[in-house]
Amino acid sequence: MNEEKFVVPAATLAEQPNAYELKVEVPGIAKEDAELHMDGKTLSLKTKAKFQNPAGFRQVAAEFEHCNYAISIDLPEMADPATLTAKLENGVLTVAIKKRAESQPQKIEIL
Repeated sequence: MNEEKFVVPAATLAEQPNAYELKVEVPGIAKEDAELHMDGKTLSLKTKAKFQNPAGFRQVAAEFEHCNYAISIDLPEMADPATLTAKLENGVLTVAIKKRAESQPQKIEIL
């Protein structure tokens, strides 16, 4: 039986005045090998590592293991999933999610 193994990647969710930013470390993963899904308020990431030694090379030692990653994060209630954008660059997936309009600070004019 060939069971797939997944590693939970390091992730940070930061709050800004009008948005949230999630950063997930997924070294060695191309954007074609990553799947991002939103279900309710849960954001899930699953990746498939595809690595082969170049032709004629034989691995002698390894300190970095190419692995599959999986993580699910419940977003805050104020997050608006319809505004979600994602970018994978240099082994870091950055997900931006704006806050719902009703939860953002508003300036009220005094008459």
